Order: sequence, then C-alpha cells, then structure tokens
Amino acid sequence: MTRRDRIKDIYTLPSEHEKLAMANSSPGRPDQSTQRVPAGPVRSMGLALDRIEQESRALQEALATGASVVELDPDLIDPSIVRDRLPESGAATFEALKQSIAERGQEVPILVRPHPTRDERYQVAFGHRRLRAVASLGRKVRAVVRAMSDIELVVAQGVENSQREDLSYIERALFAARLEDRGFARTVIIDALATDKTELSKLISVARAVPESVIDAIGPAPKAGRRRWLAFAELLQTPSARRSAEQASKDPNLAQADTDTRFVRILAAASTHARAQPTITNWKSSTGRASAKVTRTGKAINLAFDNAVEPEFAEFIASQLDDLYATFLSRAKASG
Repeated sequence: MTRRDRIKDIYTLPSEHEKLAMANSSPGRPDQSTQRVPAGPVRSMGLALDRIEQESRALQEALATGASVVELDPDLIDPSIVRDRLPESGAATFEALKQSIAERGQEVPILVRPHPTRDERYQVAFGHRRLRAVASLGRKVRAVVRAMSDIELVVAQGVENSQREDLSYIERALFAARLEDRGFARTVIIDALATDKTELSKLISVARAVPESVIDAIGPAPKAGRRRWLAFAELLQTPSARRSAEQASKDPNLAQADTDTRFVRILAAASTHARAQPTITNWKSSTGRASAKVTRTGKAINLAFDNAVEPEFAEFIASQLDDLYATFLSRAKASG
C-alpha cells in the first residue's frame, strides 16, 4: 500500500488535506512536479500563475467536498501537540508570506481541530506560519475545522511538511523524536515524515545524540544536511567532543552568526576534541640505565624502550610476555 493510500484510509476527506498542504507552502515556491520552466521573467510569471491556480483549486475542492471554511480569532487557536520547527526556521519566507497575505488576503485556509480538552478552542494541524502571519496583521484566520484524532493530526502536519520539503534535517529529526516521545508508533511517524524504517532510525538517533541545548544554539541549519548531522552525532559519542560542543554552544558571540555558520563552528569545536588526547608516562629504572615511554591513546597502550643503554632489556621483556600474561591471569583469578 502506498503512503497516499494509507493517508486516504486515515482521513475522511483525504484529497483535501493533501492539496491544502501543498498550497500551504511559502509564497513563490515552485511546484516540485514541474520539470522544465522558462527562464527569467516568463518563469516568474508562470510560477505566480501556478501558485494562484493551486490555491484556488485547493479552496474549490475543499468547499466541493463539504468542508466549511470559517473565520476564527487567532487567540483561540493553540499549536499542534508536537512542535516541528525551531524558533528561527523560515524567517525570510515568513516575511514574504506575511506580505503576500497583507496584499492578497489569506487565500488558503489552515486546518484545525476542536481542542480535545479545552472548550471553544482549537489546535492547528497545519498552517502554523500562516496563522502567525494573519495574527500579526490583526486579522481573523480562515480555517477548515475537522474532528481529528492525535494520529490524524500529526500525519496531516507531516503531510504539509513533506509537500513543502522545507524542514531542515535536524527539524525532521526532532519532529520524529518528539512524536516517539509522545508514544506514537513508528509506523505512524513513518507516514508523518514520508520516510522508511532505516531513515527514521537515523533521524531519531541524531536527535537523541545531539543535546537539545546544542540544537537550540545552532538552529535549523538548512545547509548542513543529512551527512554532516550524522557525522556530528557520531562525533558526540566521544565525551570530550560532546563537552566541547556544549561549551561552544554557550559562546555569547555565537548568536551573532547565522544558523549555518553556528553549525560549522560547533562542529569544528567537537572535531578538535573528538579523539582522546594521548597520555604519556615516562618510566626509568632505579639504576637509571633502563627507560621506557608508555603512551595511552583510547584503548591502546604503546610501550617504547630506549635501547641506547640497555639494548637487551626490550628483548627480555618481549621474551617474557607469555609468563607475564600467565601471572596476570593468576592474580585476576585469585582476586576474583
């Protein structure tokens, strides 16, 4: 069964949800299904017309299927049960969205459900930024109200995100981990994120490996991408690298940089200390004639002898390894 079919099984009116989600993207975003478009002004005009047509079609189909679009006070609408964005995510596109609504009005409604525990209030399934933009303009928000379970809510929220494809990798990872923390089955999370079991495991492992305080300091980092977040999560398995990342995230000057630069700086700090620094101990005999250097790096211990004075000493130690190991085992057994 395809993901589209699974979504149809969940929703009473599935096509409305998916098409409203597609239309609910940030202004000016090209349709992902378009393979070739003219360049320059002709392309811009084509995209604008496609955008208007898409929004109009979404509204017409919502109304045709019996869904009513109502106007609600934004103060009566609460966020979804699971946050999917970091605070500064999409700041530039939000301003463009706000300007578009100010000039043309809110052409695509948001999707909400009656609040499950608070009378006369609602929760957003998708359209969080559209809601914020309308509220900042002091207007009422146009919304489709639909009774939904928690599973239907988060999958609808995920549909919007997968259609827009503008959540960064770490935001997807956090969304997946937060859904799991709230008890949603991984099959539901797979639907919400339009992913598979293997990739979902990687997303959740990254969210678990990187401290949330570090993620908050970095922000969405849209240019970092999957590969570098996975590498960063792997680095943080080393305690010294984790401490360095946490320390770098507290740098008061970090906030002055953009989110992608912050990621690079904290990654560099973690990389510097990703490998344990070697510990070197010098040994010398009581006569001063024999000496050795013991170097400990992680799980390895290297023993180097100075053969200048006692050239036979190193050979003697090498010849006694079997006896030394037998002595070690005997003592370990006696103490155990």
